[in-house]
Amino acid sequence: MNADSLRYLAENTDITYLSEGSTARSIVESSNLEIARVREFMVSTYSNVFINTAQGVYLDLIGDMLGVPRGQTDVATVAAEDKNIKLEVFTGTLRDKFPNLSDQSLGQIPSGFYVKTADSSIKFKTTQETNFPGSATEVYLTAIADEPGRAFNVGKGRLVSHDGPSGVSSTNLHSISNGSENETDKNYRYRLSNSIAGSATANESAIRLVITGIPDVSRVIFNEYARGAGTYDVMLVPVGNKVSARANSLAQLSIDSVSAFGISGKVIEPDYVEFKISINLIPATATGQGAVDAAKISANTAVIDYFESIPLGGEFIVNQLRALVVGKVKPAIKDIRIIDICFNGRPRPIRNFRLKNNQLFTPATDSGIPAVIIL
Repeated sequence: MNADSLRYLAENTDITYLSEGSTARSIVESSNLEIARVREFMVSTYSNVFINTAQGVYLDLIGDMLGVPRGQTDVATVAAEDKNIKLEVFTGTLRDKFPNLSDQSLGQIPSGFYVKTADSSIKFKTTQETNFPGSATEVYLTAIADEPGRAFNVGKGRLVSHDGPSGVSSTNLHSISNGSENETDKNYRYRLSNSIAGSATANESAIRLVITGIPDVSRVIFNEYARGAGTYDVMLVPVGNKVSARANSLAQLSIDSVSAFGISGKVIEPDYVEFKISINLIPATATGQGAVDAAKISANTAVIDYFESIPLGGEFIVNQLRALVVGKVKPAIKDIRIIDICFNGRPRPIRNFRLKNNQLFTPATDSGIPAVIIL
């Protein structure tokens, strides 16, 4: 801009002194500086009035205009009916450790009881008293993360410490992933760009849009005419291998709010196939007990990780599982042997198994540890 301005003055006016420090050059440079700033402001403003280029607060303003607010930070929660966070004893009963002072036939986990990771970096606190039969050896908890946000989501098998007495084991059988941060520009932009189509409601865009914001749902699968004309099912595909009760409830409320009168929409979950597997580890010569114990933990984690990696309608492949476990336990273990496999409580031949399109593997919760590692 400066070069063009100085050339114009030299060719079209009587001004000839345009060197550094001259009055004419100083006026040209200061004027062009302000023009450049105005141009930058115009470009920035122009880009922030369109959904596909707007960012941050400008995207929020578009959302306010359309009546679609940005998703906010939420805290991770888990319900007892999810059968996820578990306390368990291996000798005696759980009531011996957690008595109910008002009813000796029951045990009770108090409200405000903490279950946490080994380093206490992530804590989940019970939100209500949990009563259980006096003969019970295990109980599942309803709990909430100590702080909001995605940083307090936790992977499976991480909540191994607690504030209770010794002799009680704790764990979470599934990952807990429904804590969330403020919605990203990318996801918010997607919802805004589809809000016009979804605002009519009673269409697929509206239904997909209201479920998009649920943190622990990765995607949805529609099944039209599931129960006859005027009905449909929405299958929730979880981030891990189990849809939480909270996600199921939120999704059903959401689709009810956008379904037309006379149309029956139902949220469904995958058909879960519960797995349990026993594996024999054969230690290498002169392997210490500490290394063997560590290998057992690694093998257990490897089994659960493998089954969680199998997608909806995927296939369990024996050799893939063997290779993954062997890779995790070397060099302490020289070989492994798969003793038995149970799906939905029934023993199966030790061979590959393909799920149906609506099936998903999940750890068995009613029969102890889903991966039994023995020596």
